[in-house]
Amino acid sequence: MARKRKPSSGASRTREIATEPIAARHRFLPLAIGGLLLAFLIKLIVVLQLKDHLLLQPDTTMDTGAYVGLAKRVVGGDAGLGPGLYYVSPLYIYFVAAILSVSQSLATIRIVQAVLATIGVAATFATARIWFGERAAWWAAGLTALTGVLAFYEAVILQAAIDPALTALALLALTLALTRAAPGWWVAAGACFAVQALNRPNMLIVAAALALATLLSIGRRASLLFAIGVTIGLAPIVLRNAVVAGQWAPVSSHGGLNFYIGNGPDATGLFRLVPGVRPTIEGQERDTRQVAERALGRSLSDSEVSSYFSGLAWEWIAGHPGQWLRLFVYKLWLVFNAQFIALPLSYPFYAYDARTLLRGLFVGPWMLVPLGVVGLAIARPWSDRRYLVWVAFVPAYAVSVAMFFVAERYRLPLLIPLAIGAGALIDRTVVALRNARTAAAAPALVAVACVGVLANWPLGFQDGDGRMEERVRMAENLARKGRAAEADRWLTLALEATPYPAQAHYRVGVQSAVAREWTSAVRHLSAAASLSPESAQISLALGQALLAAGRPDDAQTVLQRALPRVADLGADAQALAIALQSAGDPAGAAQALAAATPGPDEPVDAWLARGRSAIEIKAPAVALPFFEHAVRMAPESAAARQQLGLTLLLLGRHQDCVRELNAAVTLDAGNADSLGTLAYCELQLGRRDAARRHSDAALKLDPNQMIAAQVRAALGRRP
Repeated sequence: MARKRKPSSGASRTREIATEPIAARHRFLPLAIGGLLLAFLIKLIVVLQLKDHLLLQPDTTMDTGAYVGLAKRVVGGDAGLGPGLYYVSPLYIYFVAAILSVSQSLATIRIVQAVLATIGVAATFATARIWFGERAAWWAAGLTALTGVLAFYEAVILQAAIDPALTALALLALTLALTRAAPGWWVAAGACFAVQALNRPNMLIVAAALALATLLSIGRRASLLFAIGVTIGLAPIVLRNAVVAGQWAPVSSHGGLNFYIGNGPDATGLFRLVPGVRPTIEGQERDTRQVAERALGRSLSDSEVSSYFSGLAWEWIAGHPGQWLRLFVYKLWLVFNAQFIALPLSYPFYAYDARTLLRGLFVGPWMLVPLGVVGLAIARPWSDRRYLVWVAFVPAYAVSVAMFFVAERYRLPLLIPLAIGAGALIDRTVVALRNARTAAAAPALVAVACVGVLANWPLGFQDGDGRMEERVRMAENLARKGRAAEADRWLTLALEATPYPAQAHYRVGVQSAVAREWTSAVRHLSAAASLSPESAQISLALGQALLAAGRPDDAQTVLQRALPRVADLGADAQALAIALQSAGDPAGAAQALAAATPGPDEPVDAWLARGRSAIEIKAPAVALPFFEHAVRMAPESAAARQQLGLTLLLLGRHQDCVRELNAAVTLDAGNADSLGTLAYCELQLGRRDAARRHSDAALKLDPNQMIAAQVRAALGRRP
């Protein structure tokens, strides 16, 4: 009777592969090459279908534009990208720059990513083969190649594009370190995870967890070698930050903000807006600094800005431990839930609305999570410490995402080990069923069903997968290009299910106005106003469009609706005032400006701008308090003093005008306009000598200064 073969360990599996007969290898290689070519073809087709998509260009996708812009700076010679820390993850910048230095085509970047993704499939196959055997490896590689969300992100110009391949290579390096005796693989594994951290910073948390797991399961030497590899991988960026930014930091500067987004009084587990910080790359770079420095009252380094936001999060966590724990558990569930969470792109939109091959790539989290979790749990014995170190990647990475907030692209690295686990489970189940051991497969199938229910439980998000939002974005961009009919078609599709129909009409109407398609703009903005009559912003936009369309009477009626809510407009109150003035309502314009007081944190320029707007509509009494406040904010500003002086002159307050213009001239003696106006005020007060002196000084600086020339004429002297 033949003896049953015991399951192979990772190390013996590696030895088996290395000692395979030559004939077996010859059979394997054509299959492997053919499989990889098929995987590449799938990814290449997706690239070709998406490369020209309107919403995937640098000018329509925020992150794409940021990375391409930074990469072009590198190609142009600014390799350090100083002076501060990187405000986005650095690896992808240099990846794109390397390709742009050879080819200026963005399509080339996408094709190179498809090649790298195919290498990732090969690495997935190799890893699965070592742990679970060749049949499981084929299943794992097939699942990876047919996972639509991976193929999608690998085809766009975002840092997430190279995450799956980097993860597959790092997990392969870790596998080789665990199953081979060569110390160099431990260093290589650490370096791979460090390089991945330069693209996905939360991978540093995973690297630390794996180093600890290695210490506890394998020993100090292996853990130390792994840590050395991490250090080597991070060294270039750490040195760059020290030299260029003068700060010791391992990666980029926005980690504190992301931590606060995911852990705070208004945290939901998903991306949320932070007051005072625009949801853009520029907001991460600039607004965070303004908010932090205003709060602390001093200048801050990039690291200190990040620490300010993380400090807010830790303060909230310390004060609300129970609430934070519930939120953290919820985020862990989100990590393993099959709900697509768009940020900034919606995978379902590009799969179904764009009619691409993606809709045929049926594998996704809905399948990989239940199959992968159960497969990783049961396909190898837990007594194998080396396997436990490798599989620790999954909980470690899930925790590293849940510590911040959840989005689809952040979960991509998790799909690689889950595909491997799924391949192992499918292989094990097929073997059991083939051998008529249905009872042996039943517990695993029950476990898959239970995990599947949790993974596919509906979350009830409004437009949770972002598909309706992408339809609105499509309509916006088409409207901006003047393609009104196409924009209307996409907006109609969006309105089928968007939870914000008024905003959808408003956004398309604004972009129609940018394209000077006034009929379309008025139509969409009118629809928005009927759906949201209380919105001052919509009333303003509609009024401006009506003015441009030559309908001032209708514009005045609409604009007046915004007056009771002018405070909601913020800086746009100036635009409302100008529009009301143009529509023939100067009283309404003055009312708009009078009610539009800038916030206490706005700079002096905001107050000066409000005042100038009031002067433009011939309302000096409205302008006066704005200029007075500007002078109090910046008493050393010659411009503020001059504006206040001119306003006082318009109000007939000549003595006060002289005081402010004297101050302006003291601060800026070379301003002929201040001197000429000062001469006029002195003349009105009967101080002829002072008027003559100031007019002479003004004409010396500028012989064409009109007011000074008029004063000289009034004094009875030739210019």
